[in-house]
Amino acid sequence: MLRLQRWSLAAASIVLISCSPYKKNGYSGGEQSGATENVVPAPDSGNATPEPGKADNPTEAQKDNNTFLVISDEEALKGLKEGETQIKIVCDRNAGKVNKVITAFCVNNVRPKSLVELQTALGLAFPANPQPGRGNNGSAGNGPAFAVQGHSSSLVGKFVSAINPRVILMDRNANDIALGFVRGEQFSEIIVKNADNTFDFFLVGFKQACNSSPEHCKPADLLTAAVESNWTEFTLYEDVDLKNTIVDCMHCHQPDGPQSPKILRMQELRNPWTHWFRDNTDGRELIADYTAAWGTDGVGGIPGTMISSSDPQQLEDFLRDNNQLFSEPQAANATPRDQQPNEFLTRNIRDELNDPNNNGRSPTAEMLRLRFMARKALSFTNVNGVLTPANADTAAPKNYIPIPFFGLKVADPTLQATFTKQIQDFKAGTITAAQFKDTREIFPADQQALADVGFAVAPNETPQNILIAACSQCHHSALDQTLSRAKFNAVDFSKMTNLNAELDVAIARLKLGYSPERLKASGIKILGADGSQVEMHKGEHLLTMPPRRFKQLTDAQIDSVIQYLESQKKK
Repeated sequence: MLRLQRWSLAAASIVLISCSPYKKNGYSGGEQSGATENVVPAPDSGNATPEPGKADNPTEAQKDNNTFLVISDEEALKGLKEGETQIKIVCDRNAGKVNKVITAFCVNNVRPKSLVELQTALGLAFPANPQPGRGNNGSAGNGPAFAVQGHSSSLVGKFVSAINPRVILMDRNANDIALGFVRGEQFSEIIVKNADNTFDFFLVGFKQACNSSPEHCKPADLLTAAVESNWTEFTLYEDVDLKNTIVDCMHCHQPDGPQSPKILRMQELRNPWTHWFRDNTDGRELIADYTAAWGTDGVGGIPGTMISSSDPQQLEDFLRDNNQLFSEPQAANATPRDQQPNEFLTRNIRDELNDPNNNGRSPTAEMLRLRFMARKALSFTNVNGVLTPANADTAAPKNYIPIPFFGLKVADPTLQATFTKQIQDFKAGTITAAQFKDTREIFPADQQALADVGFAVAPNETPQNILIAACSQCHHSALDQTLSRAKFNAVDFSKMTNLNAELDVAIARLKLGYSPERLKASGIKILGADGSQVEMHKGEHLLTMPPRRFKQLTDAQIDSVIQYLESQKKK
């Protein structure tokens, strides 16, 4: 979740998100027995008769390999318990444990009705008149330490841009809690330290009045200050409650499996902290983009006067103070250093982008991308005191996560200008809330550009590489093999016990990512509440593989992967 660029503090991971007309309950969909990932009935149920009705649980959404019930990917926590029922589950599970989350919501029984009330309950709220300046924003009496992020590869990555930034707040003095929030989702992510120095991962969900309205929540409800107050319901989830949903924390925070340590993440660990707001790095350009749209307005509980005081150095210190840096194999001539897994080497990459001989690309970033694709450790050479990636070595495979965008700004410039003007007009009152369009749809349409940003797979990749890039982070052998998602293994087909049936399920879910025209031609049906066939946006169905909040595939890429999966079936 809280992935602090990449410091995921719990997480899963989005493509073009829209305020879906099918989204009725926001972050949660009903009173079910527990979390269930996108699973289907037993493979022999292919001839089941589809029943009309909207799925109350992801397990019910796929009736067979051609028929699905409506369920939107914005209902990421559908099927989980909610409200007081769910809070009691978490509190009973953690009875006797002492940390700031359990104290706030289980001992003191706080039920926040706004983001500021949530931050206050956790000791992360700002005082009435904080003093701007990076040197002050973590000092006593001046509120929490914080960092603001203009690009993320986390659970909420497809929501984050310079004009809709993600905020991370930390208790700088105690170093025992951090909270992440971005407008566009009805939840906030929290990590908290226990007395034994372990960390727990939580997600707190909320609802607004729009969740119960006939029109449901619109962009202006979710992407302006409206989302930060007037909450009508509050729910507390722990990582174990999320472990079989598409917002599972552990594929990023425990990537080597349930027996390995849980970790915090911040891949952009060092100065100049690419993609973080900071007034003396390239991040000043991100601050300028934000203020061009929002002026002196604050965001995420941070007063507008403090936005330019964002300091990723404090986040780096938070990780260092909590020993969240890890040694990895280096070349014999490299200077040993601690680093996050697959660290984004910010200075190397920035310098390469500024070198005209590289034509706007970064060899280091490409090597780190290949490192993820190869799922192996990487050697470094020390050139004049600068660590430079060499080549992939033969060390044991590691389950790395991909790096973020190699450049500074992730938005399509034309779209950013359009949305900046929209925000200015909304603030001025010249457009209404009903006219406010979804500012999350700000990324480039070009497949290669979107792949560079991290939300697509580059053109001309092989089917095997598409599976690695789009699916392997959530479907590999080291993850919890008791979960339903483990039935499909994107890296090693030999691990699938019912190969043909699982490939058929994967093929059906890949087809959900087709364009509407291709989806209709493929024979896939999506049924509404009355049993009639409905259309959804590309990849909007919750069971789409890969989820559009992770990667976007073209119709041609989907075709190539389907053809490859068909070829791998046992005859």
